[in-house]
Amino acid sequence: MESWLLYALVAALLIAVRSIFTIKFTEKYSVTEHLLHYYLICGFFILIYAAYKKFYVKETINLVDSEDLWKYFLVAGMSAIIISPCQILSLKYCKNPAQSSAIINLNTIFLFFMSLMYIKSSHFSMRSLFGIILSSIGVYFVI
Repeated sequence: MESWLLYALVAALLIAVRSIFTIKFTEKYSVTEHLLHYYLICGFFILIYAAYKKFYVKETINLVDSEDLWKYFLVAGMSAIIISPCQILSLKYCKNPAQSSAIINLNTIFLFFMSLMYIKSSHFSMRSLFGIILSSIGVYFVI
């Protein structure tokens, strides 16, 4: 098994656990409270991870180049102000969290087409088209 596949499977499992956690805690806390606590605690763990990589693994950690900083602000802003609240509200109000996740995971289809436009090494094939069709049919049956 290729390493990326193992990482992706672990991430998929943990994202499912996070979704259940989110559903349970948005019943107790508002979406804003949930996001605030979740991202502050995530920031704490990211700092610990970065310290581990810097001091134990001896990885060089550089600051973002100034010409890239606005891009980070833009994506982080979209994530904090639009994406995360939409994802949480979708999970909170759907009947089954799998329905929300199925729609959200249509991002793979969007990403595929965007990569064709912006990444030179990407290519289109009948196999890819078949995968997109199967994914779309799968989402249809889940919702």
